[in-house]
Amino acid sequence: MKKLTTIALVLMLVFTLAVSGAQADPEAMYGKTFPDFSVKAIDGSTFTLSESLKTHDLVLINFWATWCGPCRMEFPYLQEAWEKYADRIDVIALSVERTDTAKVLKNFAEKNGLTFPIGRDEAKLLDKMRGTAIPTTLIVDRDGKVVYVEVGAKMSTEEFTELFDSLLNEVPVEI
Repeated sequence: MKKLTTIALVLMLVFTLAVSGAQADPEAMYGKTFPDFSVKAIDGSTFTLSESLKTHDLVLINFWATWCGPCRMEFPYLQEAWEKYADRIDVIALSVERTDTAKVLKNFAEKNGLTFPIGRDEAKLLDKMRGTAIPTTLIVDRDGKVVYVEVGAKMSTEEFTELFDSLLNEVPVEI
């Protein structure tokens, strides 16, 4: 019996270490080039990262799901901040939940007054980065480099605007 218990404990330890080792270190994405992607947004348009970066200084990419409480909580703040910065910052919210169909996402956006682009993470970008938690937010600069990564939600418009101000102050303004 002791031998079985010891084996079970060793297996649990190995499994725990394997799972924790498989989790992404979001900071590892910082400074790396984010792959270009296109996604069909719920309004029928196509959002393409490289196209957005031609007209915006920064693009915020938010990975989320409709069932995620923190994701839902931060969206009103992101919406308000985006409205103030839409000329310089673009936003794309990519649902990672396979049951979040275009219809579900459209209903969610309408119910919550969200007007920034929303789509599905069909390309499994979060998975490719070995991301495991939502919300995960990345901000990409004009060069396509990740200049900000956060796992977790922001709980005020001010958190977003302070972040945007700090990043935009490092980005030259075209005249």
